Amino acid sequence: MDTASDMDRSLDVAQAALLARHAPGTRVRRVGWSQGETQVLELGTGTVLLLVHGALGDGFAWVPILSSLARKHHLLVVDLPGHGLADSFDYSRVDLLDLARTFLREVLDALELRAVDIVANSVGGLWSVVFALAAPDRVARLVLVGAPAGIRRPGMPPQLRLLCLPLIGQPLARRLMAKPTRDGNRKFWGQVLVGHPERIEDALLDAAVASQRRNFQSHLSVLRCLGDAGGLRRGVLLGERWQELKVPTVFLWGERDTFLPPAAGEAIAAQNSNRHVIRIPDAGHLPWIDDAERIVDEIERFLAV
Repeated sequence: MDTASDMDRSLDVAQAALLARHAPGTRVRRVGWSQGETQVLELGTGTVLLLVHGALGDGFAWVPILSSLARKHHLLVVDLPGHGLADSFDYSRVDLLDLARTFLREVLDALELRAVDIVANSVGGLWSVVFALAAPDRVARLVLVGAPAGIRRPGMPPQLRLLCLPLIGQPLARRLMAKPTRDGNRKFWGQVLVGHPERIEDALLDAAVASQRRNFQSHLSVLRCLGDAGGLRRGVLLGERWQELKVPTVFLWGERDTFLPPAAGEAIAAQNSNRHVIRIPDAGHLPWIDDAERIVDEIERFLAV
């Protein structure tokens, strides 16, 4: 049985190989916050851009667009607690929205950043919106790539809702997640996360497998925290608070997103001229994997305004 240090080493090697291939020159640093340490990947020069991944994901998942964005931006790619090479984290009995505010505030403080533009996906999108609501002076602009969590129930595809069912959900999640493989991940990503699983690099899947093995217990706890039999727990839904978001925001929403359709974002955007939705054809919940060039173009267009 692999030890914790073995799993750390395996993930470190897999991540390094992925970055060397697709984002050479990326620097890796450790950043402390009040409940542990996390990893930040750093690349490029220019205006600072913070990238925040989703639940069960990793900072390195942004790798298809890192080098392109780094031409104009100083990228800071953070691992959420219990993900990637961050310290393990137990999400049981955690107030997720309070955690979001605390974590992002303390990471920015540790990086000595007053305000940043943020690019975020899924649960990372929820965390970034919650932080922007609490500290609008610290978020200049917000790019939500893929359906952000926190809009409405169910808010997640059936495959994930099944893992949140009482009694059977956690045992099923343990059985499905305990021994990840490259082929198994490609199949799952094709069902839930992307429109074109054949486009996913083997090196990205290998790093994801290493991360799942390392972060298995943290991932189980985040599922318990996020969902119940009806989908997203009511405590993580923002409801009318979406209308309080004043930070200029663009949604880059895959038309094949299995979490929520683009119309869900368009309903939010219609109520405020500071927000708008751009549909990404033939793309899923991680649209930068399906169409990296289009996502980079839309991010740059929004940030240039």
